[in-house]
Amino acid sequence: MAKRKKLDYEASVNELESLVNQLEQGDISLEESLKLYENGVLLTRDCQQSLQAAEQKVQMLLKQSGQDKLVDFDQKNTDS
Repeated sequence: MAKRKKLDYEASVNELESLVNQLEQGDISLEESLKLYENGVLLTRDCQQSLQAAEQKVQMLLKQSGQDKLVDFDQKNTDS
């Protein structure tokens, strides 16, 4: 299997959107669809890894600033 270049998060998401559009059009062969799907799975894994790494970095920065945990975006601000 040929070694592929790992894209940054934004490029991976853009590539995933392009793959989805191609698959949704339905005018490609089964073999090409499978190749696109496989590439999509790999890109999804890359995105998940990037998001996990970003979350770990945020958690580390929060700990360094004296906060213990992340707070959900949709949680109401109880300080006011």
